[in-house]
Amino acid sequence: MNSQKQVTQLNLNFPISYFLESAENSKKGLLVLHGFSDRGDAARKRMLGTDTVKGFHVLTPNALFPYPIKANHHYKEAYAWYFRDPNSGLQIIAPELAAECLLKLVEQLQLQSLSWTILGFSQGGFLAPYLVRLGLNANTIISVGASYRRDAYLGLPSIEVHAIHGELDTDVDFTQAKQAFLEIQDLGYGRDFHALSGVAHTLNPEGRELVRKILASVAT
Repeated sequence: MNSQKQVTQLNLNFPISYFLESAENSKKGLLVLHGFSDRGDAARKRMLGTDTVKGFHVLTPNALFPYPIKANHHYKEAYAWYFRDPNSGLQIIAPELAAECLLKLVEQLQLQSLSWTILGFSQGGFLAPYLVRLGLNANTIISVGASYRRDAYLGLPSIEVHAIHGELDTDVDFTQAKQAFLEIQDLGYGRDFHALSGVAHTLNPEGRELVRKILASVAT
């Protein structure tokens, strides 16, 4: 039997869960994007702590695809934005799909007129430029423990990218991430690369303070 892989497009109602913290009279939005096999509330706490983020409507969605973590005899809730092997380049589900769905969520919540900052951890940081390319009104990306693709930034509208990365990160190699950041800096998008000494693939209190400091500069 001769069979050939085929692809088609299905239009489906796709559920997406999210957390929304509203800020009265604010015209600024903060989109918090978690990493691979992660979830929104955990990433928000990891990068921002538990305090209110003053001056921003904070939208923290869970990603499209369930990717639960097995812990002892049960599974913990977790999600993935897309599926791509960074080593081989094999791409099963493209980041553009997640970006398109997030834009629809922003529109459905009637938040499209806000001026957005994207705070992305790992896979969420990698996803950020795809949202800008598809039309999200964003002027700042704060990328934590993520890598960068030159072609994802090439030709984007003006946007300022801040990188925060643990020097002991082995999930997203520190040296490779820094080199990738320098490439988008050459394109005019990279602002600062902040190295966190003694930190792996996460954020410490110093990193959270740095995130808050960047957000405070955006809010003014």
